[in-house]
Amino acid sequence: MNILVDHDLEGHAVILWGALAAFEGGIGPRNVDLPGDESQKGRRMLLAAVVSLEALEKGVIRRATGRDVHGLWFDQWSRAAPAVADRLHAGSSLRPFTLSPLMGLPHPRRGEVLVEEGATAWFRVTTLEAALSARLEADWLPRLPAEVSLGGLRWRVVGAATRGDSHPWAGRVGAQQLAEEHLLNRAPPVRWQVTLAAPTAFHGAEGHIPFPLPNLLVGSWLRRWQAFGPVQLPVETVAWAWQRLAVSAYRLKTRPVRDRHRTAIGCVGRLTLRALRMKPGERAVVDLLSAYAFWCGSGHHTTQGMGLTRTRPLTPTGGRNGTCQKTKKGV
Repeated sequence: MNILVDHDLEGHAVILWGALAAFEGGIGPRNVDLPGDESQKGRRMLLAAVVSLEALEKGVIRRATGRDVHGLWFDQWSRAAPAVADRLHAGSSLRPFTLSPLMGLPHPRRGEVLVEEGATAWFRVTTLEAALSARLEADWLPRLPAEVSLGGLRWRVVGAATRGDSHPWAGRVGAQQLAEEHLLNRAPPVRWQVTLAAPTAFHGAEGHIPFPLPNLLVGSWLRRWQAFGPVQLPVETVAWAWQRLAVSAYRLKTRPVRDRHRTAIGCVGRLTLRALRMKPGERAVVDLLSAYAFWCGSGHHTTQGMGLTRTRPLTPTGGRNGTCQKTKKGV
């Protein structure tokens, strides 16, 4: 049995059960799991694993570390499962994983981060396909060496967390469960707080854009969901974000991402997205994508340490047709 989500005249989500064909421009079925079939729920598991580290030496990090984590990611796959490494290197530009830089370190000063011996840090990997999630737990994490080199320094691998109660940036969820939770919500949020924890930027028609415009954020989430999610979402979603989603508050800073070959500019911080005259069904789609951002990241170069994202809905939810009647101050 497949799921098709449509919107009625009042804008509420209507769930149509059965073997239904996708309507033009709507949300269509794609390998959707049977409701209540727990044996199938893990087919599209999203997994976020956080690897904790301890510095084995004192030193200075002078470059972005996302590419170092990227190198470690593929080096470990080459050792643990060469066929997986080959598959991840090949294919389209959208990869079924994201990688963070080293996190938990002091803010850079003049482009340098001083690391003391014994300092703690962590990095994060997420997988957007069930098969890769299973291999991450079975092959990649157990085979991490006791010591790794990142940012030109040696680090001891302390452990790995794959559940949210062990680390706030770790976790797991079925993509089908995520879709049902948000698309079936008859009173979806009107506002969302978006936290960009690593430098974030986007490809635009005229080049590199270091500001998270709503359509760019939602578009980056949508592209990954359409590639790896269990149901297709409306192609008009980005147009909704352009026309009826606004940045109502933000506290952002530009942050350079320097490596051996280039310097890119991204932004970090928080912003609030607010729906303007959106129907509940449209807001439900945005709500799903904002939740998915925790796993897929935002913008470009998410496999090289950029775009680490988390979101949360804000209350109160507001008034008729997505107009917010009373809001809290600030972000």
